[in-house]
Amino acid sequence: MKKIIAGLSVLMLSSCLQAGSYSILPQRNGLFEAWNSYAIDFYDTELQLVKTEYITEREFEPNKILSAYVGYSVADLKTYRKDFYKAEYVRPAMNGSLSSASIPVLYKKNEKLQVIGESWVDGERMMLLPTKEKDIVILINGDGVPYHKMGKIQNKRLVLLLPDYVAYPANFYFEPVVTSKTEQTKPVKGYDIKYGGVKLDRMIFTYYDYSSSGGDNGRFENISFPNKQGLIDIYGVGIKVLHAGSQKIDYILMPE
Repeated sequence: MKKIIAGLSVLMLSSCLQAGSYSILPQRNGLFEAWNSYAIDFYDTELQLVKTEYITEREFEPNKILSAYVGYSVADLKTYRKDFYKAEYVRPAMNGSLSSASIPVLYKKNEKLQVIGESWVDGERMMLLPTKEKDIVILINGDGVPYHKMGKIQNKRLVLLLPDYVAYPANFYFEPVVTSKTEQTKPVKGYDIKYGGVKLDRMIFTYYDYSSSGGDNGRFENISFPNKQGLIDIYGVGIKVLHAGSQKIDYILMPE
């Protein structure tokens, strides 16, 4: 008797394999092509760093009479890092829908959708777009035209749904759109010299060196000189003092 039951089990399994596909959710529209699945190349959904640029700025011009109050800069040379980020999305080029025997999936013009990843189906690269149903995706080709079947992400692979979906209008498609963002850091290189007033007949300056470790963590040093007219040098920066007081300094910045 046990041998007969075992034989019937093998026969039933063989019949299922020959069928090629079956419905694991017959009560819903989530019917799968169970024996065919496709690898997914998942995209990173975060903003991606595209490029980095370094920008050097100088606020004060040499060979001109300048003034600076206590706590303000008299000379600077700062290099900033600017990072450029982008993320790729698509959006419907028009109002439309994808319909089968079930309720249609509706899309509004310019509704932004982030691409989840891509798979190769029928020898063509298909991008996967999310829907409101968990793990259910629509497929579009490189021209943004929807594939005639939807899919489900199962065990990190793409399984196609059995029903065919028809686009309305017939020329319904998605178009690419790129979201970008730019971030500028605090100074990562250079210096800033601030005036600190006069104490005990000495001119006080604070020298900030951004090159030592970058940003707000750079080295700073208090430097003083006798309070008199003439040329002073602060780490290679020449400053010709015209008049220095407790509140303000008048000077000429020498060219480097």
